[in-house]
Amino acid sequence: MKDEYALEARFYDRIWGKYDYDTDVRFLDELFKERNCRKIVDIGCGTGNHSIRLSKLDYKVTGADISPAMLKKAHSKDRDGKIRFIRGDMKELRTFIPKARFDAAISLGQVSSHLCIDEEVQVFLDGLHHALKKDGLFVFSARNAMKISEEYLNKLMLDHAINEEKLQLAVLTHNNRDSQDPDTIVWKPIYLIKESGKVDLQIREHKLRWYRFSTLKRLLVTSGFEIEAVYSGPLKEKFNEGAHLEMWFVATAK
Repeated sequence: MKDEYALEARFYDRIWGKYDYDTDVRFLDELFKERNCRKIVDIGCGTGNHSIRLSKLDYKVTGADISPAMLKKAHSKDRDGKIRFIRGDMKELRTFIPKARFDAAISLGQVSSHLCIDEEVQVFLDGLHHALKKDGLFVFSARNAMKISEEYLNKLMLDHAINEEKLQLAVLTHNNRDSQDPDTIVWKPIYLIKESGKVDLQIREHKLRWYRFSTLKRLLVTSGFEIEAVYSGPLKEKFNEGAHLEMWFVATAK
């Protein structure tokens, strides 16, 4: 099976790894301590930035991702070797995660964006409910479709740049709404790479879904979750659909 995220894995921590994971983990640590959660599964763990930080706080962490290249990076960063990393598709959780094993689960960042239709979201949530213990905690983030900005659509933009002796990298992006679903963005990154004297050009395309609050609320409840809170992010500000880019659900498996 081709790894669609192999190129992103090469540069992930140099670009997107600058995100403030520490604030996320402080938020998670507070929740987990309140509920006595010790065994955590990180769905869509990528290069392990949440998983590794949680492991250093002595949580027993399993990280799951569909990309072998992402998992290889995560393994290399887990210097204590305490995390169990497993490869798997988030739409097939029942095939590689045992029933009722975990106290809590997280799925943060752009992970949910890769579930492009409601049926995929439902299968994911059903599988996750299966993996959590009764009253297990689930923290799940998604982009708010009400806040898609036309300013960033249908134009070529410089997204990131690195200029070092051995690596020059420019990431250009062109985003547009999917013709079948206006809440899904077709993200087309163009990578211009000069590394150790070799020049390369790579063009990728990924569909990334943004969500309606009412849709996610309905799907979570249908899958047996009780929603306890919805925030705009890890600082625990109450989510406002007309104001906030992200929604963070805190839910329990009933």
